[in-house]
Amino acid sequence: MKKLLMVVTFILMASCAKEEFATPKNSNGFSTPQTETGAGTVGTSFTYVQPPVDLLFVWDNTSSSTFINNNTKAALNNVVNNISERFDYHVMLAPLVSSGGVNAGTYFFSKDGTSPGGGVQNISKHQASTVIGQFPPAGGTGEAGLQRINDLIKNNQSNGVFRDEAYTLIILMSNEDSSNWNTTGYSLPGNHPVAEEYMKGKVHDLLCMRGNYDGSFHSGAKNPTYNASCSGVGSYRLNSTMMRLISITAAAEPGSSSCPQVGDGEKNWIYRKASQSVLSTAYTNLTGGYPFIPASVTNGDQVDICNTSFRSLFSSVNSAIDDAIIAHKYNFIKIADPNKLVDPDTIVLTKSGVNIPEYTGSGSGFTYRGVMTNKDTRYEPTTGEPQTGHMIQLHGNARLTYPESIQYYYEAPKKFYGYVHLDAKPQLGSISLKINGSTISESSSNGWKLMMNGSEPQYFSNFNIRVVSESDTTPAYPSVIKSGYFLKLYGSAVYSDGANVEVNFYPTGE
Repeated sequence: MKKLLMVVTFILMASCAKEEFATPKNSNGFSTPQTETGAGTVGTSFTYVQPPVDLLFVWDNTSSSTFINNNTKAALNNVVNNISERFDYHVMLAPLVSSGGVNAGTYFFSKDGTSPGGGVQNISKHQASTVIGQFPPAGGTGEAGLQRINDLIKNNQSNGVFRDEAYTLIILMSNEDSSNWNTTGYSLPGNHPVAEEYMKGKVHDLLCMRGNYDGSFHSGAKNPTYNASCSGVGSYRLNSTMMRLISITAAAEPGSSSCPQVGDGEKNWIYRKASQSVLSTAYTNLTGGYPFIPASVTNGDQVDICNTSFRSLFSSVNSAIDDAIIAHKYNFIKIADPNKLVDPDTIVLTKSGVNIPEYTGSGSGFTYRGVMTNKDTRYEPTTGEPQTGHMIQLHGNARLTYPESIQYYYEAPKKFYGYVHLDAKPQLGSISLKINGSTISESSSNGWKLMMNGSEPQYFSNFNIRVVSESDTTPAYPSVIKSGYFLKLYGSAVYSDGANVEVNFYPTGE
């Protein structure tokens, strides 16, 4: 019986497959990461938050007390409320005729709490409508409103009231016209040429202080302070992003029934002409020097003081403030930080739901410009808002104007892998490989080969499995490092992002 059991056991052992007693197969399955992507929206509503806006209100304190009433104060409050949250504002209120120095009787309030000194009295914004009724009255002093504006702008820069590269808005309120031009007893309307020479001289000096000005008003001007090139303006040049002179004066004839409070002059001709002249170069490109008049301006920055309802008294002021944002236009956008990788062939841009094509040299479209440093994205009304990163240039109708936005999408360049990692030494002839469900045969053409050292599989302690592409198997960076044994891939067997790889083999046990 014992011999019989031994024979049965031997037969059973002989009938079992050899593999059932061999080392079990290793199964190495893994997936490569998906291609990195980037997506987002580039807008214009947040890229220029609270621009600096400096306002100078010059109020008639001669015989126009009839215009400083509850309606006027309510209108001023509307302006203050309009600017208080949306802009980095500085506001100066000054009497039209000063009884002392340049800053006598002036008031100031700001968002940043600047305290200018030099005779300027700090107030809160809530006090603005009150103090305009407290300007010291002026008697029969001649009115020189344009010179007064120039003096206030010139003398309140070093103290921080008026700032470089701000939006500078000047609002002049008067029931008369400037009389400072008249030194020989002439009167309007017969002496428009003389009055215009005076006006041009004052506007020229004002625009010299604004900056970015071609000197066009110097020709034919009477006694300007600065020469045609404005070279003498020196530190008084503001380089204003925008300057506007809004005149709140009379459009009616003096003494007419529609506006009996208006004094001498022909429809406040000089002030209204000055407003038109400043507006003609309101915006100037800092690099190109072209004028830009906002589409919202339809009245030449002139407001009729005889509008007794006062409901629209400051409509031009509010429109000018709105233009500080609306006029911003962009011809570059940033789509990725400089440390990111971007495949230009994968970039997709849409604006208002419509794809933007690549630029072909004419019409509209986009051009990928690579990584740029401190590249200005805005081109109008001035250049500015620099960004560093992967930049797109916009052409034609693809360019952005507030409040438009562009949606972008891109992919990073694909990562290619020319090797398959084995975590143990394989038995020769036991290896099988599948990539994305397809069996890859052992071959040096569109297949794989085990990396050998003589007749044995070779071990590598720090090996980069990334390659440049299917056709270029030189190492790619940044590296993907593995330690172990490797199958080298050829041709179409090279895999990339998002691949599923499965390799099976018998380890040698070594």
